[in-house]
Amino acid sequence: MSKRRLPIWSINPPVARFRLHVRTSPIAGLGVFAREGIPPRRLVIEYGGDRITIAEAERRQRKRGNPERICFAWLKGKWVIDGWKGNGAQYVNHSCDPNLYSCKLRGHILFFSARRIRTGEELTIDYRISSRSSKVTCHCGSPHCRGVMNHTARRRRRRRGRRKK
Repeated sequence: MSKRRLPIWSINPPVARFRLHVRTSPIAGLGVFAREGIPPRRLVIEYGGDRITIAEAERRQRKRGNPERICFAWLKGKWVIDGWKGNGAQYVNHSCDPNLYSCKLRGHILFFSARRIRTGEELTIDYRISSRSSKVTCHCGSPHCRGVMNHTARRRRRRRGRRKK
């Protein structure tokens, strides 16, 4: 039985600020890998796709037959980005110990390097799926793996100072 080879393609500037490529990932399906070193705190790529409402995203997901791979990134309020036909950033996989972080800025989702990323290293981000959503199993393999892609609910810290009487 032969293994099916998945495609490899490049993501180059101006879409990405560094040379990247998409290929088979040990984490899940396809992943994005650095073709050159990336310094810390640098813009790497924008999550590209259509800006749509959550209702439209649900309609598109049903129309696609509810595939396993979901490429929606929540922006704010009722808006999401549908990365299904995006720029390659939709293949950035989850890790509990990621090398990227995201910033939402004026209707855009930007991925920045959290630390130095070596040539050949897979780009990862913490998906931080809502703790209220059903648990999504994580396969990142990190020593710091939480076991799920959902973020844990944070306890509210008590304020110090005046107490109500």
